[in-house]
Amino acid sequence: MNKRVFIALSGLAVLAGCGFQLRGTEDPLGQLPKSLRIEATDPYSSIVRKITRELTQHGAQIVSTTSAPALNLTLPKVARRVLGPVSGGGDQTELALEMTYSLSDQIRISVVPETEVRVTLIYIDSNAATSAEHQSVAQLRRSLEDSLVQQVVTSLRVRYEQAVEQTKKSKTN
Repeated sequence: MNKRVFIALSGLAVLAGCGFQLRGTEDPLGQLPKSLRIEATDPYSSIVRKITRELTQHGAQIVSTTSAPALNLTLPKVARRVLGPVSGGGDQTELALEMTYSLSDQIRISVVPETEVRVTLIYIDSNAATSAEHQSVAQLRRSLEDSLVQQVVTSLRVRYEQAVEQTKKSKTN
């Protein structure tokens, strides 16, 4: 092995081992608070549990102490709207889920203001009141709920990163 290559690789290994990171190589989606407290009207609902699981997978520790920032979640609202008939029978229908969240620090000062997140999908409703049709709509709603969870976590990461950057800028000025 060439001496220059060996020295360069050794230097990189030392820098990587001590936690060195190049500027601009952070996660482009932003960061989450190290620990979070989740407040919701129904903390055991499926959407809150999914959001909790997703936040944990992204490195946030979910705690119950009041010393952690509070993520306030509303339960999702379901909206269904008929867009119009489709040739061959049935109606083109829009199914939407929306919820709001906000993040406040330990003393209830808003870090991320109330933010609304909405996901939609369009499907063909055959207007048949069969169990297969109900199961199909239930499956669509579950997939929409999964999309909503992803949108909430992504939005929270971006908005929290913006709040942290804004705080840094205001401290330096």
